[in-house]
Amino acid sequence: MEKRLHPISEFVNRLIEEKGFGDVDTDVLRQIGFDLTERVEERINAIILENLPPEKLEEFSFLLDSADAEHIQAYCRENIVNLDELIADALVRFRDTYLNAS
Repeated sequence: MEKRLHPISEFVNRLIEEKGFGDVDTDVLRQIGFDLTERVEERINAIILENLPPEKLEEFSFLLDSADAEHIQAYCRENIVNLDELIADALVRFRDTYLNAS
């Protein structure tokens, strides 16, 4: 059975491939992947905080401290209209900016 990568890891791996780093050392590529993953996660978190209704922020903060990722994702989907579209749009913009940077 093939192990499936996390969607953010898949996205980051595609970005690295598309950027075409050539003969870069494996450790450097690993660090690039780590840095990109952090930046993508930060962007997703910002989208969530920007779009979560203000009256839900306290409850969300409590969930971050006490719930697992699955419950947190479900809460976000319940309370943010078009969450998947917002995240997809942010990732497309992130990709465009990253690939077009020198």
